[in-house]
Amino acid sequence: MQEQKLIEVFSRIHGTRPFGSDAEVVPFEGTNLLVSTDSFSEREDFLSGLEPEAMGRVMAYGAIADILACGANPEFIVQVWNIDDLHDERFYERVAQGVQQVVSHYGAKVIGGDVGTAKEWCWTATVFATCKTPVCRMASQRVDFDLYATGPLGAANAAVFLGRAIPEPQLRAPVPGSALFATDTSGGLFDALENFRRVNNGMWLELDADRAVSPEVTRSLPPGVEKGWALVGGVGEYELVFAVPAGTPVADAVKIGRGGFAAEDACDFRIMYGGKTGRMSTPPPDYRSIPRENWLTETASYWTSLWV
Repeated sequence: MQEQKLIEVFSRIHGTRPFGSDAEVVPFEGTNLLVSTDSFSEREDFLSGLEPEAMGRVMAYGAIADILACGANPEFIVQVWNIDDLHDERFYERVAQGVQQVVSHYGAKVIGGDVGTAKEWCWTATVFATCKTPVCRMASQRVDFDLYATGPLGAANAAVFLGRAIPEPQLRAPVPGSALFATDTSGGLFDALENFRRVNNGMWLELDADRAVSPEVTRSLPPGVEKGWALVGGVGEYELVFAVPAGTPVADAVKIGRGGFAAEDACDFRIMYGGKTGRMSTPPPDYRSIPRENWLTETASYWTSLWV
């Protein structure tokens, strides 16, 4: 079963409203409490090849990125460690030191948690923050907009394509509080676009894929592998993607597209790449339901479908 289907099942049972924002928004004493939970493991999140401290930094930033995408800084973190028998105490100590480096960078505090056991180790964090006006995935205004990313994209996916260790993400500031909508790229850029498409009826968007993809990707990929594939893959990069009203200047970010809203309900997401125009009409592959050896083939197939 695909992750989205499971989320829909759990939401129906528990009465929650998924997909609206990266963190859950809970009205609380005149403000909003932001809550986000994420789990990470060495195998599922492509942490192999990293030093333990780097693993901790990637995991901590990945958990915090959901709060940053809502325009806030993290304040408190509760963590759960499920440890295995293959790693010693020093390994977990080093991973935790990496976690703490990122937590300290944002001035947040780890306030407790739990420790259990598992066949393969994993780490889960619940991150809390407060924010008067959080940024959500649904646009706060239906106006023309410019689309930005906090950095170039695709390097993490390219590393996995090539069997290399993923790069550590840059530690970004929260998206501007004035942003119209935002999300992170924990599932890749096209997954981020699907987050917007899912909750914004009538949105039209033009993505400049050539501008979005990192120059590092272009330099590293072998012949026959399109650089655009690195925007589709589902490896977490945790750059933030957000929109501001058209013409609004934004520092320390890369403009990767533009858009607006039409009267009709259907969304129209156009992809500009190499002088041609494609359309995103279906969600990108759900890599959790695809054998890893088929990822590259499925990515290539999806990329090809954009130009039909």
